[in-house]
Amino acid sequence: MLELLCMFSPNISLPVAIPHERMIDRMTDAWSNDLVVLVNDKLPKMIVVVIVAYVLYRLIHLATRRLHWLAKQDMVVKASRSAQLTTLASVVEAAGLGLIAFIAIIHTLEIFNINVAPLLASAGVAGLAIGFGAQTIVHDVINGMLILVENQFNLGDVIKAAGFLGTVEQMTLRKTVLRDGSNGTIYVIPNSQITTVSNYSRDWSTMQINISVDYREDTDRILALLRDLAQQVVKEESFAGAVQADPVVLGVDSFKGSEVIYPVVFRTKANMQWDLSREYRRRVKMAFEQNRILPGDPLRIFNYPEKESRPA
Repeated sequence: MLELLCMFSPNISLPVAIPHERMIDRMTDAWSNDLVVLVNDKLPKMIVVVIVAYVLYRLIHLATRRLHWLAKQDMVVKASRSAQLTTLASVVEAAGLGLIAFIAIIHTLEIFNINVAPLLASAGVAGLAIGFGAQTIVHDVINGMLILVENQFNLGDVIKAAGFLGTVEQMTLRKTVLRDGSNGTIYVIPNSQITTVSNYSRDWSTMQINISVDYREDTDRILALLRDLAQQVVKEESFAGAVQADPVVLGVDSFKGSEVIYPVVFRTKANMQWDLSREYRRRVKMAFEQNRILPGDPLRIFNYPEKESRPA
């Protein structure tokens, strides 16, 4: 059809077809130029970025290792400072690696001639928009920083926070992870939800054991037996370094029905009261069985024998 038009209209010319070989040569030349630019210009810059990122990573790694070493050295002197250094090391490592990755990605995009200014501007606008809906995250971070500065708790501490009791296994600026010692449950608590902290592991711990005894047992006999058992537990080799003060038997605390409560208080090092209390309860049970002492029961009913009538 084009040939017929050209016959009647000499002003119309046929398009010149580009040979297939020339097109392949042009594509090959373009790829070759891009490869030369990549090898001679972009690849060295990427290598420099990787090397700098690796050096910064190693510096942060050395800093965190130093903090862990200081924590082990201070463990003998003061356990709370050791836990604080361990917590600080984990937070510094996480924040440092995130910052290094962000800077490396920005420089990599610039090497490939991708304008990062619009991306950063868009991120700033998006961040501002998201900030209004993510105020809780900001609150989490601020509260996490205050927890670290005020040294409210550290890794390994047994705490009660946001209604959950457990051991601190992980802590970041945004969240705190607790593990329940009874069933192994993991609790992930945002730091903004932590308003009140009960720390069971700071410096020393106190354990009060309430011993229930039947109302009819002799009070002085029970008090002497409980004191003797407490001294036996304290003198055990496994608890020699755990006890910080002599155990105290407070006496009769309360009674209900046929139950009388005798509180016994132990003061130990942090997190060492649990094993000691279990051993003391075991010894009390064995002593009650040997001496035929009946435990108390608030629902048990008993009657005193009626007094004999005296002659007038």
